[in-house]
Amino acid sequence: MITFEGKTFALQPGQTVLAGLEAGGVAVETSCRAGVCQSCLMQVVEGAPSKRSQQGLSPSQVARGLFMPCVCAPEGDMTVARAGDAHQRIEAEVHSLEPLSASVLRVRLKPLADFAWRPGQFVRLITDDGLVRSYSIASTPDVAPLVELHVRLIPGGKMSGRLKGSTAPGDRVMVSGPSGGCTYDGVAPDQPLILAGAGTGLAPLWGVLHDALARGHRGPITLYHGALDAGGLYLREELEALAARHDNFAYRPCLMDQGEDLLAVVKADPELKRAGVYLCGDAPLVERLRKTLFLAGARLADIRADAFAAAA
Repeated sequence: MITFEGKTFALQPGQTVLAGLEAGGVAVETSCRAGVCQSCLMQVVEGAPSKRSQQGLSPSQVARGLFMPCVCAPEGDMTVARAGDAHQRIEAEVHSLEPLSASVLRVRLKPLADFAWRPGQFVRLITDDGLVRSYSIASTPDVAPLVELHVRLIPGGKMSGRLKGSTAPGDRVMVSGPSGGCTYDGVAPDQPLILAGAGTGLAPLWGVLHDALARGHRGPITLYHGALDAGGLYLREELEALAARHDNFAYRPCLMDQGEDLLAVVKADPELKRAGVYLCGDAPLVERLRKTLFLAGARLADIRADAFAAAA
């Protein structure tokens, strides 16, 4: 039994809190519905959420009783509430839109209210009609005060289609967040860093990389970027130039059409067992990387991940 805003809702065996509330006519902001984007965060007042529903949340979020109802099938009764200030929600102005490749659009937003973020976190873009999509932040606030997103252009994509086809500089959008703990914070300055991802998984890695370099990271940093072919390696020239300027940074593209396996290449990194590891991209790839690298010797406590939920 779920109690919400003074009403009770009976759940079917195995049914999630989100599904039960929606079946009872409650409107909840959602996006991925897979325990990744955190759009539907709620707060437990009484009872206990499932462990899965708090995976990926920060310690402070867990301490506040926040959980993701989309993947929470409770074992007992719960009283829940909306998360309140779990997500800051502000208006932002579109500063610029710039193609980075045939399939990636750089969107820079100017927050119109105080908005604190860390590179590698993610935000949600929200349209007037309730469409919500999550995007990782590639910019560093101390270096570039604009919130930079790398949007994958999906054929028929609802949000990416709007951003490419009908959005212009000066337009206003709603931004909610930030969320996520895939940030440089808490890393020892001499610890090796391994940054690995594919596609627009580069966005949070780009942010973490620039944050680490700006804060004087001394340990070796290797960024592995996987793509189907050379056309998918956006920002390649910029990364190669950055590697040429910093002795402790190496850029390693991995191309599937040349027979390279991102998992195998990263697994072979000689610093794996003592490195801080960042894994970003589509959820199935991130989970394979996490499992493979952990079994190869990476410490679970040193692995940070930003897994993207698939959404058109």
